[in-house]
Amino acid sequence: MRGWALVGVQGLCFLAVAVTAFLGDIGPALWSNLVVSLALVVIGSAGVVWAGRDLGRALTPSPVPNEAGLVARGIYRHARHPMYSSLVVICLGVAVGSGAFLCYLSIAVLAVFFMAKARVEENYLLRAYEGYAEYGARTGRFLPGLGHLAS
Repeated sequence: MRGWALVGVQGLCFLAVAVTAFLGDIGPALWSNLVVSLALVVIGSAGVVWAGRDLGRALTPSPVPNEAGLVARGIYRHARHPMYSSLVVICLGVAVGSGAFLCYLSIAVLAVFFMAKARVEENYLLRAYEGYAEYGARTGRFLPGLGHLAS
């Protein structure tokens, strides 16, 4: 139940990003930043697709593992939560395109939420998979080399 509650909060964070994107000065900001905005959305989308492909049957929006096994290959060799990182990059592209301060603020809230969700998820993963502690000690949390689990 707790896992799906976090999924609901995540949805509300995404909704906040979408709504606040329309609260800025859309005209000039959109066109002057369109290339950067689209580049961020494309890069983030590629990360989401790559992470989803590598997760395969283990993919779930819930932080509770679905017993499909620990994935430590592909993009997951470099970061433990690349899906979260990629989603933040997509949202950052939306903010750059809109230029809305509140959109940037909502992305900061989303990033803090993903930090908390990752901690919850990692507690489940540590209990579910014997090798997760070693994997976490050598693999960054959101980006390669940053945020290793203490061993």
